[in-house]
Amino acid sequence: MAKQASSQTVDLLRRFYESFNQRDIDAVLEVCSEQVEVYKDPEVVDMVASSTPRGQDHVAQYLRGWLDSWTDYNARPQEFVQSGDEVAVLVRLHARGRGSRFDIEEDMADLFTIEDGRIKVLRLYMRPEDALGAVA
Repeated sequence: MAKQASSQTVDLLRRFYESFNQRDIDAVLEVCSEQVEVYKDPEVVDMVASSTPRGQDHVAQYLRGWLDSWTDYNARPQEFVQSGDEVAVLVRLHARGRGSRFDIEEDMADLFTIEDGRIKVLRLYMRPEDALGAVA
């Protein structure tokens, strides 16, 4: 049953977003498991990686490539919903693609699997309801 995430989990994920928004990938990896994995929504056009990044080195490379494709990228967590080890985070995204004159302001969501106090899996969702459905 989904419920509000614990304060310890919220703190962990806020550190993730703060570090990511500052483009500090080393700090992002500090809150991740050695074998962290990143899965993207099939609707996300990805020019960074054709396969699922696994392990800190590949995830770091993926995240750096992702951030390099944006001149501005700020994901602001709005709500944390937890069910067991899974946590859906509803996110308000403000971004501008490299070379674009237009800003993006969008509601999205991320789904995290937390194991031993660290992020084991990150799944990116275009639609918040998809992430919420995974923790329902």
